[in-house]
Parts: sequence; C-alpha cells; structure tokens
Amino acid sequence: MENYLKLRPTKTIFRDEEVTRLREVAISKLKEKLLPDDKIVKISLIGSSIKKSFGQYAPPGFRGSLYSDFDFIVFVEDDYVIPKWLDREPNGKPFSDNAMNLAYRNKKFVDNKFDIEVFFLRRKSFENKLIQKEGEVAGLPMSENTANKYLSVNIID
Repeated sequence: MENYLKLRPTKTIFRDEEVTRLREVAISKLKEKLLPDDKIVKISLIGSSIKKSFGQYAPPGFRGSLYSDFDFIVFVEDDYVIPKWLDREPNGKPFSDNAMNLAYRNKKFVDNKFDIEVFFLRRKSFENKLIQKEGEVAGLPMSENTANKYLSVNIID
C-alpha cells in the first residue's frame, strides 16, 4: 500500500442503504458520460463502496475531500481516447510501468460531494498475465479468479 494511503484520517462509515443509493447514482452518471462506446470492454467498481467502508473522513479529509470516492476500473481497447472531463490523478500508481497508470478524477461528481476516480486499463495491459498479477497484488480485479472485491457494471442496457 502506498504510504499516503496509510495516512488517511479516521472515517465515519455510512449506512448500507445510503451507500447503495450513492453507488447507483455514481454508476448511472458514469455510464451516461462514457457510454455507448464500442471501445469500452467492461467497467468494474472497486474500493470502499464495495468493501463496506464508504463514508466521511475526519477533517481535513483525504486527497482534497471529506468523503470517500467511487473507484472505477474501465477496461478499454488500446486506441481508446480518455475523455477531457476527467482530470489526471498523479497518485494512482499501482503499476511499476508509469505509462500504464491511467488514473483520472472528477471532483464532486455525485451529489456535489463525492469524487470518482476512474482508472483505465488498455487491452494490451489487461490481457498480459504478468501485468494481471501485478494489478491483482495492487487490488485490481484483473483475472477471472480474482480475490479482489468488485462490482461489474453493466455496459449494455
């Protein structure tokens, strides 16, 4: 785990019903912004909203927010163009090869409070067995037998 992640302030966890509502809003809004797009292979949601640890941080907050964020992994074709409405996130670095660390953020995306972090994985990366192992260790669900918790987002309605 990155050192800055170990320095998070304490957090008050939200009720399951509230997390479910917020998660549905986050998924719906992200799908609205990204889909339809035939260059998107699949979308997964990981992190605190899946692990039952989503909530509000004690001041001063963490990474510029008083709240947990929604962490999406978007698996894309190699020639996918990352949308301009997302801002590059310099701290999203699960891979040793920095060219693969395609983490982006949109502040206050849900209810004008909750950020989303969107991590893009290109096909050449997510199909590579060595990269899959490295991603799995970092907490990314990259293989069929992943031990990492995630929620699969339906990209076809």
